[in-house]
Amino acid sequence: MDHEDSGELKIMNVQLRHEGRYTCTAQTVVDNITASADLKVKGRPGPPGGVRVEEIRDTSVKLVWNQGANHGSPILGYTIQTRDFYALTEVDWRDASTSPTALDSMSVMADVMDLYPWMEYEFRVYATNEFGDGEASIPSMKIKTWDAAVPVVAPTNVGGYGGKDGELIITWTPVQPQYFYGKKFGYVVAFKPHDDYDWWYETISDPETRRYVHRDSSFGVKSDDFQVREFQVKVKTFNSKGDGPYSLTTTVYYPRNGPL
Repeated sequence: MDHEDSGELKIMNVQLRHEGRYTCTAQTVVDNITASADLKVKGRPGPPGGVRVEEIRDTSVKLVWNQGANHGSPILGYTIQTRDFYALTEVDWRDASTSPTALDSMSVMADVMDLYPWMEYEFRVYATNEFGDGEASIPSMKIKTWDAAVPVVAPTNVGGYGGKDGELIITWTPVQPQYFYGKKFGYVVAFKPHDDYDWWYETISDPETRRYVHRDSSFGVKSDDFQVREFQVKVKTFNSKGDGPYSLTTTVYYPRNGPL
């Protein structure tokens, strides 16, 4: 505040917290007079409250909240943001897809759409008025969406090479956790000699595994009968709900066509 001899009262760098009634008294040795005025400060909206999830599904949730203060300017609409377990930093909040798409000034609930199944999320809400976007709410409690879907993403960069003493080594880039879509996620490795009809299969239960080693002494190469053998290999995903897609089939050579 700034008090000048002119009798004016100035409040510098006014903030929302300065709103209220101000009373000034002019006093002499024989008398005094008092005057009051109410100061109204307009600004961006305050944070909504009570943000909580009321229904959980596999790829969506129902979110509800309480409207916050409009700070002297009508609310124009609300925005819901979300972040998942693998992006828990302040900059990783993302605007969510919602139903209805536009959340008007009277909105206190919405469906948050396009979520990953079997993923941990938290949500927050902020309001907007003519002065801009307001402060975001306190995040909701963390929830996990249902595991009601099979995987839809296959491993990438499938390849391999022949090792020593009858080893066929198959490699791939693991699927990111956002795409597990359910419990008990793993891989099925399929491979066969190029000219064979039947595939061989191996189940891998560790979702972070990035290679499988198959050992077969019949792969050994005799010094007087050197022969390069071709194998077809592919890898697919699975979880507790079923099987996902296979990767593209690639060719691996024995004794080796990879790291020495």
